Amino acid sequence: MAAAVGSREKSNALKMNEALKTTTRDTFWEIFKWATPDKDLGETISVFKNRLDINSPVNYYAVSAKTRKFNKEQEETMSSDPSCRTGDITLLHKLFKLFALNVAKFDDPKWNEGGTHLESLLTRIKNIRNKVAHNVYTMSEAEFGEMGANLKEVLTDALKEAKERYNISDDELQKKTDEMIDGLFEVFNQVLGKEELLRYHHQAIMKDLVKEAKVHIAETASVIIDPLHFLPDSGIKVKVPELFFKMQVKQKDIIKDSNKILSAINPNPSHPQLLLIEGEAGSGKSTLLTMITHDWLEGGHGQIKGLDKYSLVLRVQCRDSHLNSLTNFLNNALPKVYCRYKNLMLPIMKDCRILLLIDGLDEANTESWKLVKEILNEFKYASTITLLFTSRPEPITDFMSIIPTEYEVSQINLLGINEKDRKKFIFNYINVFKHIKDKTVDFSKLQQTIETICVQDHFKIPLNLVFLAWQCIHDPSSVTASDSQTQLYFWAHKLNVQKLKERLLNKKPELADIGEMELTRLVEICMEALYQSMLQALINNQAVFTEQELLRITSTCATLHVSSQEVLSVFFSKKTIRTPLGDQHQYSALHKGVQEYYGALHVVKQLRLQPDTTIKEEVIRALESRPFVVKDFQYIFLHLAGLLHHHISPVPIQLHEEVVQLLKEAGVDSWGRMVEAAGCNTGVINVIIQRIPPDTVLCVEDHVTGHAALLSQMEPTEVVMKLSEYLGAVPDLTPMIGALTRHNVTTLELPYNFWYPQETTKPDSFHQALMSRDELTCFVGQWHGWMNRLPLTLQELYLTLAKGEQIRTLLPVLQSLTQLKWLHVVCMELPDTPEDITTSLPDTEIWVIFRLSGLAEEEIDRACQLVAKLQPKSKGYYVLRITETKLSKEGWERLLEGFVRLGVSVRVLTVPEVPDTEDPKLEMLCRKGLGGYLRRDSVNWLNIGHNTIRKPDEEEEEEEEYGGRGAVLCCRPCRCVMQ
Repeated sequence: MAAAVGSREKSNALKMNEALKTTTRDTFWEIFKWATPDKDLGETISVFKNRLDINSPVNYYAVSAKTRKFNKEQEETMSSDPSCRTGDITLLHKLFKLFALNVAKFDDPKWNEGGTHLESLLTRIKNIRNKVAHNVYTMSEAEFGEMGANLKEVLTDALKEAKERYNISDDELQKKTDEMIDGLFEVFNQVLGKEELLRYHHQAIMKDLVKEAKVHIAETASVIIDPLHFLPDSGIKVKVPELFFKMQVKQKDIIKDSNKILSAINPNPSHPQLLLIEGEAGSGKSTLLTMITHDWLEGGHGQIKGLDKYSLVLRVQCRDSHLNSLTNFLNNALPKVYCRYKNLMLPIMKDCRILLLIDGLDEANTESWKLVKEILNEFKYASTITLLFTSRPEPITDFMSIIPTEYEVSQINLLGINEKDRKKFIFNYINVFKHIKDKTVDFSKLQQTIETICVQDHFKIPLNLVFLAWQCIHDPSSVTASDSQTQLYFWAHKLNVQKLKERLLNKKPELADIGEMELTRLVEICMEALYQSMLQALINNQAVFTEQELLRITSTCATLHVSSQEVLSVFFSKKTIRTPLGDQHQYSALHKGVQEYYGALHVVKQLRLQPDTTIKEEVIRALESRPFVVKDFQYIFLHLAGLLHHHISPVPIQLHEEVVQLLKEAGVDSWGRMVEAAGCNTGVINVIIQRIPPDTVLCVEDHVTGHAALLSQMEPTEVVMKLSEYLGAVPDLTPMIGALTRHNVTTLELPYNFWYPQETTKPDSFHQALMSRDELTCFVGQWHGWMNRLPLTLQELYLTLAKGEQIRTLLPVLQSLTQLKWLHVVCMELPDTPEDITTSLPDTEIWVIFRLSGLAEEEIDRACQLVAKLQPKSKGYYVLRITETKLSKEGWERLLEGFVRLGVSVRVLTVPEVPDTEDPKLEMLCRKGLGGYLRRDSVNWLNIGHNTIRKPDEEEEEEEEYGGRGAVLCCRPCRCVMQ
């Protein structure tokens, strides 16, 4: 029995709880039945009290309505079980005080515990039950024996007192007393094995297990973070909410903030849920999980929504190589709880609402993969379980193939920090850092640089922003507008090396005698051993370093008479692990992104030492006969692109050619990303230019800084611009404007501006530069009040007007566009007097689409006037769309009748898919009056040429603080392919 439960003391408490919930309750109910002879067993309390006389001797009508009130659970019990036999002792005690005959008044002292009359004995029974149910989790043999004897005694006395008060026969008393004693004996003498415990005590055990686990998690879970734990002596220890910033995440085509990631999970699941959060290195995956743990410990009332429904939140670190089984994990995560419940723990957990956080799937090693697979298989039939995995993108495809089909899977991509939040993010960190480090920072000098640098794509990654904040504190003069991710790591590594030198000199002052140059040489030799070990661990997918890898570092240090402990403490994280063989110390890389940077440093150092070798040869040499999978080294190659010119001068052209080729093969599909990774290095740009054929259309979707540097060096070519974010979120497009002057920009797609127009009062130079040139053949975006022309070359035009009066300035401009084939105009509001508009939308070669959005009942007449006035003269509307509108059934009829009366002609009329548009009369009006057919569709679509995209689903109103509710990344296929 002890082995099954975890302890005899726990078993005793469970048995006492069972005795109170069964035999004790049954005895109490018998006494209640004796005391309410006028109540039928099949009669509910509600019916019984209603037929009581107002002058009845029972207490019910003598107490206040508030005192008579039962809670919701009690009401449900009394309704489902008229006899009340299944009610708990607390309910039975209250019923007895209210409805029993011949008892003391409700507030009489006789109800207090300590007396010998029936009222006092029943209160004593209730108090024993409450004490055990709410506070007793273990019970020694002596305590168990004493409480058992007391319970038997008080029940016996209560039966005797009730017998005298309610004239019960001696035979009935003896019968009930015997039943009570037999019942207690049966429960107290149970031998509780696993099956019996789960069958008879499942709920009690689950309640206790969850309570004890919560206490342990609250005591041990770390919600303190050091965002710079990979830098020596960072000294940053703060609670995660102080530094946590919400991020943008993307589920399918929907962009929302990270506080709502749990909304991706089915709230009423019939299958276990699996949420896979994907993000690149430094994107904040681990910090997000720490925030989830913190907010759950706060009762689910923090920033992360939806945590209040979980009984437990547990966390697995995939980089821990000593966790290789679920049993091992539970014993490590909840040692006291596991020791107590042992083989009951898993069966009970499968019925709890548990959120299991599995952090760093990409860092899983051979051992932790065993744990991951066991978790997947063990919980595949547990619908109350939610598994939340975080990972880099690389292992996702392989992982998806091993997920059991029983799971309901959702995927979310971490996009990073929104552009407009980045400056706030940096200065928040600077304030924390300067407070801890007692530094003075001149914000005025950094302001403009930070505003310029933050818009670069790699600064969506929180870790890069943290690096930048630390750089602003320690070396603000080194912060430049061209800082790439590799340059940030380069600066941080330089700081680490300097810290190491200081530590070595403090520990061994005589090293100062050898001179700065010689000390630097010794440190560089030690660093090379470290770089090689980092690369080997990365290749082996090991976060924890093996004895062999550590030996390479320590033996090198010993040969040079340099303290290996100082080297390890600067560049590694040390963790003590409890094992059956005693405590063991493990050294691990501080961050996988930093580890990849060091791996790249090893390769570049070898290239410098062996000029005739290649990047691929060095990587294959490090692989030691293992297969070379190029995509596994994508991040190393990105760092290499930025490191070559720092360590090799001049860089041979063949190295630049090789790194570009390897990046392409590794899956980097953006020339701009390559250029930014290389710090806009001219050598890399020249190699890329040589790879772009003269007739290629260059598509710019992201990495604007890199593409601007590339375009400034290229021969004139056709350019397609497809910027997914709101144009106003990019403060400085000056380099791109200058770069585009020598190229033919044929397409400008700004879908965010189209879907979510934000009116500006002054012109922006980017719009002005492109709209003044007659090159564009396609434009998707917004018509601003300050605009006065569009390129005469336009063949496709898709415009949204934020203000109704803007239609008056647009119409004359449209008349000048003689080459238009496709026209799509959206009005977000109506002009004040549409009846005085004298110009219509132009007829185009293929179609005209017009959309009205947000129409109200009182605007129906003006809407009819506007649609009639704007109707193209010869063809009418190809599609007329009425969207995001909540008209009544009568309102829809008035709208369509107005269109018919004013002679509107449509091929298709699209209205929202709501009940008020289901009236067959609308279809008849459309078909016979407007000459087209009615389509009910609540999704907004944008037809670009022969391609169709949908508007992202709207998020809740608070999402608008981002400046919008979603984003379309690309409106149609482009012809730019990487050669």
